[in-house]
Amino acid sequence: MTPSWVGPTIALSLLVIAASFLVIGGVTLAVGMSLRRHSAALRAQLTSFTADARAVTARLKTELDGFADLSADARGKLKNAIETVDGRLKDLDALVEVMQEEAEETALEVASFVRTVRRTGGILGAARRQLKHRRAARD
Repeated sequence: MTPSWVGPTIALSLLVIAASFLVIGGVTLAVGMSLRRHSAALRAQLTSFTADARAVTARLKTELDGFADLSADARGKLKNAIETVDGRLKDLDALVEVMQEEAEETALEVASFVRTVRRTGGILGAARRQLKHRRAARD
C-alpha cells in the first residue's frame, strides 16, 4: 500500500509543473508579441532604408551615365584634335621639306653665280691689265 502523502505530493508537483508551463507560455507569448512589434518597426525601417538605397543607387547611376557621356565626348574631341594636329604637322613637315629644297637650290645657284662672277672678274681683270699695258706701250 502506498502512503497517503504520495498522492497529494504528486498532485502538487503536477500543479507546480502546470503552473510553470503556463508561466513559460505567458513569457513566450509576451516575448513573441514584443518581437512582432519590433519586427514590424524593423521592417518599416528596412523598407525606408531600401527605398533610400534605391534612390541613391538611381542617382549614382544617373551621375555615372553622365560622366560616361562626358568622357565619351571628351575622348571624341581629343581624338579629333589629335588628328587635326597630326595633319597640320604633316603639312608643316611637307612645307619644311619644300623650303629646304628651295634653300638648297638657291644656295647652289648663288654659289654658281659667285663662281661665275669670280671667273668673269678674273677675265675682266686680265683684259684691263692688257689694255693698260697696251696703252702704256703706245704712250
